[in-house]
Amino acid sequence: MSAVTLLCADRPLPLYDAGIRRTRTSSHGGYTVSMETSGFSVQEHAYYREAVEELGLRMKPCQYELNLQATAEDAAELRAYLERNLRPGEAVELWNLWVGDGPARPRRFGGRLADLDLDTLRQLEEQLQTCLTIER
Repeated sequence: MSAVTLLCADRPLPLYDAGIRRTRTSSHGGYTVSMETSGFSVQEHAYYREAVEELGLRMKPCQYELNLQATAEDAAELRAYLERNLRPGEAVELWNLWVGDGPARPRRFGGRLADLDLDTLRQLEEQLQTCLTIER
């Protein structure tokens, strides 16, 4: 199984790379290793597209893969991206999906863009299949 986070909209949205790098440190057996990875981004939904389609979920048609972690910084980046690109009253879906196990029954909840924060991202990750509808 693999995890993917999607942003789904009714109309095309721009791709985006915040240009932020993350550093993760792990220690084991007296050794410490640091790894640098990409930060928040909105990319073309390509790599997991077939596996997501196999889940048979009803989603908005314009889909993008998010590089998103449950951090205050990523919540702020996502909120700023959506504020720049959504019209008042428009809604998008954030999906946290585990692919590779066939059809799923997602947990769904919703809220306002102004309320999107770290706790929201943590809630998105609580179950294997979750959809958060966010309205501007």
